Amino acid sequence: MRSPLIALASATLLAVPLAVAAAPASAATCTAPELVSSSVAPRTVVVGTSLPKGFVATVGVDPHGCTVTHVDSDFLTPTGGTETFAMDEEETVDGVTTYDVGIRISPGALPNADAGRWTSAVHLSWASSSTSADGASFRVLRAATLTTNATPEPVRQGKTLTVTGTLRRANWESRTYAGYTKRHVVLQFRTLTGSYADVKTVTSRSHGKVTAKVEARLDGCYRFVFRGSATTAKVTTKGDCVDVR
Repeated sequence: MRSPLIALASATLLAVPLAVAAAPASAATCTAPELVSSSVAPRTVVVGTSLPKGFVATVGVDPHGCTVTHVDSDFLTPTGGTETFAMDEEETVDGVTTYDVGIRISPGALPNADAGRWTSAVHLSWASSSTSADGASFRVLRAATLTTNATPEPVRQGKTLTVTGTLRRANWESRTYAGYTKRHVVLQFRTLTGSYADVKTVTSRSHGKVTAKVEARLDGCYRFVFRGSATTAKVTTKGDCVDVR
């Protein structure tokens, strides 16, 4: 079985070069540098089956009089895959130096089990010493697609309207979209001049199929909404508008 670490290092994360500023001058007294901030943007990275998606990790370091020689960041996946990247120095404001690194995630290199919460750790080096601290956490999710089709069109007032759709999510291993079953999907409705509101909740069946039946009362538009899961991104369809006669 291929190691998650090897998969991550060989094809998944590619560092994006960023500008490097001049190193700060040494101060007279050096105590241990301190990690004062850590963030990842965006906080949720949604990866489909074809295009790479990126994020930027940023940290703030108070050198406390030391000359910091290296700032590195580990990224840890849910399955234990880990890769370390050197961070680039950007600027110093009010005694705090900012470092960052840009990362791309390529579909097809991650196992599906790596969807979910990722964590990071930051390593600071100076002189002959080093220290580590927990960095920001963020989510890497599988992209989802969803469709809506309301029939019949037009429909007589008081008759049954059937709204169908299919919920699929990205399979990173096969680089295809497959049905996402046993998930709650919300049917919403709006009048032609109104706003969407929840009508009912249904559960996706085999191959991700969803079906909702409602009584046709007013002209308007129906759409399905999947509000996401711990591993899969949320998705909302375009509305399918119906003429009620």
